[in-house]
Amino acid sequence: MNTSEIIAEIEKSLTGDPRKDGPFLKDQAEKYKNSENSTEINRELARLLYEISKKDYESSLYNYLDSENQKVNEQIENARKRFDNRNYSGGIKILEEIIRNNLPAWNDTSEFTYKSFGTPLEYLLYTKLYEPEKEVKSVNCNLAGVYWMYCHGLMKKGRYDEALAAIERAAELNPVDPDVYLQYAELMKLRKNPEGIKFACDKLLQCAVTKEQIGRAYFNYSYYFSEINDPIKAAALLEMCGIFYKPDLYESELQYISNCLGMGSLPPKHTSSELMSLMTEEKIQPGPSVNVIQAAYFLAKRSEEQLEFKNAKYYYEIVWELTEDDNINDHIQELTSTIKDLKEFK
Repeated sequence: MNTSEIIAEIEKSLTGDPRKDGPFLKDQAEKYKNSENSTEINRELARLLYEISKKDYESSLYNYLDSENQKVNEQIENARKRFDNRNYSGGIKILEEIIRNNLPAWNDTSEFTYKSFGTPLEYLLYTKLYEPEKEVKSVNCNLAGVYWMYCHGLMKKGRYDEALAAIERAAELNPVDPDVYLQYAELMKLRKNPEGIKFACDKLLQCAVTKEQIGRAYFNYSYYFSEINDPIKAAALLEMCGIFYKPDLYESELQYISNCLGMGSLPPKHTSSELMSLMTEEKIQPGPSVNVIQAAYFLAKRSEEQLEFKNAKYYYEIVWELTEDDNINDHIQELTSTIKDLKEFK
């Protein structure tokens, strides 16, 4: 049966009551998830439910999902524990249940785009980088996190094509989640796709909020240059990595590059000017994103003005980590004292 025939059969069983049709369409999405036309079928299922209940679409399907998704964070943690214990099949099963529940929903329409942001900072950054024309609506759970974890589990099982579909869906739901691009890069390494690695690094630097994330982006750039047989640039990018963060594989990667260069010792250090010239040449972002810093600072100031001192401290700490501005650090200490005083006053 083609897509039109499948949808026609499904339509015959619809009642017009979203409370009944929601679970039914979820079951249909699960039934056809392995079909070669699964993406097209899922879109049609979402369209069907929208047409059935245009006026109370959100108050029906999304109320249903509110109930279904209340324990998603707990389920994610359970999946993570299984992954930590190398029980990848068990973790995958948990994540697939969440995905199955949400398949009929969160597909973009002509009016709305649905995103799964973890913080207001991600929302601000998304609107700055992507300037969406559609109204942004929020998914009511960390669905992007579910998909990138699902990708991780599938990678461990060697199911790379499915893992790619999962990480691409994660990136659709949250295009500014650093974890998505860290996972994307690891998948591209396994798929022997250097350009995919570089793409992930480019995206990661646009949204990184910690020095570790920035360092790991440069580490993966170094890996990329090694893969395309350019050990000189690989050495320079590994040096950039070390400025921000040294992962466990740093020393072994450095030795590998030295061997590629045919040197008996470590590669020579570069000056700051040399590193900047290389990154300009390769169109690689040098250091933290100005957009991230500005967005975090804006949210910190706004939170402080609204007397939300804990939130203000959180955002100022992001600014401090990325800039090491002593004035910001001093202000964080003042906020810490204020929060302590307020707690004692209560």
